[in-house]
Amino acid sequence: VLAALYHAPGGIIRHDAVVWGYARGAFKGGAEIHQFTEVTGITTENGAVTGVTTSRGDIKAPIVVNATAGACATIASMVGVRLPITTHPLQALVSEPLKPFLDKILVSATLHVYVSQSDRGELVIGSEIDPYASYSYRSTLPFMESTAAHLLELLPSIANVKVLRQWAGICDMTPDFAPVMGTVPGVKGFILDVGWGTWGFKAGPAAGYRVAELVATGKTPDLIAPFSIERFYENKPLGEKAAAAVSH
Repeated sequence: VLAALYHAPGGIIRHDAVVWGYARGAFKGGAEIHQFTEVTGITTENGAVTGVTTSRGDIKAPIVVNATAGACATIASMVGVRLPITTHPLQALVSEPLKPFLDKILVSATLHVYVSQSDRGELVIGSEIDPYASYSYRSTLPFMESTAAHLLELLPSIANVKVLRQWAGICDMTPDFAPVMGTVPGVKGFILDVGWGTWGFKAGPAAGYRVAELVATGKTPDLIAPFSIERFYENKPLGEKAAAAVSH
């Protein structure tokens, strides 16, 4: 190792626990959460959103927020909007449980691998997005082989540790690796909070707060104004590729 960065305030957290925490808070605030409900269409009239069609019935709504990550381009197409977004799979794997020995997250931008240890003792291991566009949730052997090989360059002592499970998700990648937030020209009431790719987790609270402000007031907050979809029409990319250490 020739050089390294130590980020003392950094940390790791269970993503699913945070999501359920937000869900409980939203429910207490009066929001309704409908699981296992597919959006099949968005209705419009005179260039304005009027509601959402789902697999369990229709919902009238003058405002619809598209915050659907890897599926956002498909949802946007329901109102005739083409997003400058490509969807890529992102894979990860975990090992069998081990006694606690790693209380940091190790990241190598050169090897394109990261590893941390969960509160159950599993090593959580990941890498960059797959180099091809796809909506597939299938995990692959080449990913596991290459990621495991790179990890062993960092931690050769875990060579005999078994892989417990592996999975994949899908990420919404923009040309400048920055998110898209705000209104959409020509479709009143359709608001975007998409294009977060692989690093939206930490910025989620701030983005959600400002998008909620936009919904409530009808005015785009200054903080998210530069992230408008119109920047691509005007050739004003933001360039956030360095915001994530591994997954780009």
